Amino acid sequence: MLRLLVRKLLRMAASLLGVTLIVFLLMRAIPGNPWANYATTPRFTLGVASDTGFQRELVRRYGLDLPAWRQFTRYVFGDVDDNGVLFCGAVCGNLGPSIQRRGPSVQQILFEAPEDRTVLESRFGYTLRMVLFGALFAIGLGVPLGALSATRPRSALSRVISVGLAGLVSVPNFILGLIAILVLGVWLRVTTVVPDWGKPGNWIAPVIVLAAVPMASIARVTHAALVNILSEDYVRTARAKGLSRDKVMMRHVFRPALAPIITFLGPLSMEMLAGSLIVEGLYGFPGFGRSFFTAVLELDYPMILGLTVVYASGILIINLLVEVACELIDPRLRAGRPQRAQQ
Repeated sequence: MLRLLVRKLLRMAASLLGVTLIVFLLMRAIPGNPWANYATTPRFTLGVASDTGFQRELVRRYGLDLPAWRQFTRYVFGDVDDNGVLFCGAVCGNLGPSIQRRGPSVQQILFEAPEDRTVLESRFGYTLRMVLFGALFAIGLGVPLGALSATRPRSALSRVISVGLAGLVSVPNFILGLIAILVLGVWLRVTTVVPDWGKPGNWIAPVIVLAAVPMASIARVTHAALVNILSEDYVRTARAKGLSRDKVMMRHVFRPALAPIITFLGPLSMEMLAGSLIVEGLYGFPGFGRSFFTAVLELDYPMILGLTVVYASGILIINLLVEVACELIDPRLRAGRPQRAQQ
């Protein structure tokens, strides 16, 4: 198990390095720089960055005049600064200084909370809470809906659930967000159109919008997993012995069905983290997604790379936990591992 865990960690490190390299190359393919880009045109009216000599000094200070390969290794592993002092890069948690914020580091902007507040009030805390609430909503509603449609395959309820889930999957997040604002904010007045994120009621709309499509996906995965297991011989044997439906479902169906459901939590986390970018931008939510959108417009290179590292690390960690949980729940995966190693 330890050898397998080490192999998975090495694979995670290689994946994270590859994702960072791809984003770094795409970032450098965008024309302009953080001071001459079209998105920062208002800065020119202040006379701050219009001086080409001043721009050259800023480029030198942030190391953007170095070769591309050195800029990448400098960000990931570290380098020597102008004073000859060695500093460590992203491998040590140093995500670099934000160019557009002119002072604080990326990790301070993302993880530090305002004064007299906890980490839950930071940008990281807001996004973490919204994704967590959305995941609980998606799993708590998606699994029962999938189970209902699988155990009653020819009923009217199953048809309604199937049609509703198919329609929900086909609607984009930004459309659902506008509908939620109209229904919950204007008609039902459950939330306010201009939200105060200190009030729990205002979290309802973004959480529902974020969890809607993943909930439909996990319901369909649950339905497929249960349908496959219900057709197994040992399930029919258990029914033939006179066990009630509830006992058959609890003892023989749900546990083996958990493995594909838990496996789907990896793609589900990626879907929700990606969806949070749109939802946070739509509602003005003070989390990672809004920072990512702003950083791309401003070409804040360290902020873009830092958010990429944080998002990718979160997804890789969740995938690792999902793989370990699946092996703990389903003994067949552990039994098949030595055979694969021998082959």
